[in-house]
Amino acid sequence: MSALIPDEETLHAYVDGRLDAEAQARVEAFLARDGGWAATVADWKRDAERLRAAAAGPLLLPLNPRLDPAALRQGMRVRRQRRLATAAALLLVAGLGGGLGWTARERMFAAANPPMADAVSAYRVFATAGSQAVEVRATGTDAMQTWLARHLDRGGARVPDLTAYGVRLLGGRLLATEDGPAAMVLFEDEDGRRIAFYMRPGPPFATETIEERRDGGLLARYWSRHGYRFAVVAPADDDRAAEIARVLRVGS
Repeated sequence: MSALIPDEETLHAYVDGRLDAEAQARVEAFLARDGGWAATVADWKRDAERLRAAAAGPLLLPLNPRLDPAALRQGMRVRRQRRLATAAALLLVAGLGGGLGWTARERMFAAANPPMADAVSAYRVFATAGSQAVEVRATGTDAMQTWLARHLDRGGARVPDLTAYGVRLLGGRLLATEDGPAAMVLFEDEDGRRIAFYMRPGPPFATETIEERRDGGLLARYWSRHGYRFAVVAPADDDRAAEIARVLRVGS
């Protein structure tokens, strides 16, 4: 970390509570000066908290009031109300002026709902968590496929052997979404660099072709097929991820 501006890896370490006191103080001083990065880091913290709570499971959180059925129903009602409010705002914008209103509507919706944001958040929280990145260690592609089929309705996608691309199958982690269970499968190379294959149920995107979205230092390549959404998330400078995404899409 430089004397003035911490790098993104240091900021993630700050979110995860992995910095010593001196480094933490430097990051906090930087965030106090830079409101834009302060808001981004606050969003990361919220994502991390939500994903950790979702991954903890009912056996580890028996007294969590947020898991009470009444609280869950209330949360669903709040989310529906927010969607209705967003839809009303978009309709208002669309009615303000023909093509200009429609363009503004699309931009507002895209900004509020970046595609596969949960896949990127899952990578940030878990793929950087060292030996705790996965909850199920891989013993082979067949065993991982069986694990996927047990938790996802149609088993998501095939998990091929990717050793030809310099990565080995590390394992998987089950996650939760409002549309049902999701899974993240991690691959790792000899240098410890990781590529995540994320799959979840949900409405399809407008196209089945592979699209791309950059988020900080990460690049998500995503597509949808057969009632599932898929994404390959990796550092933006990892050139292998594009070909791996094409291989995984064929098997989805």
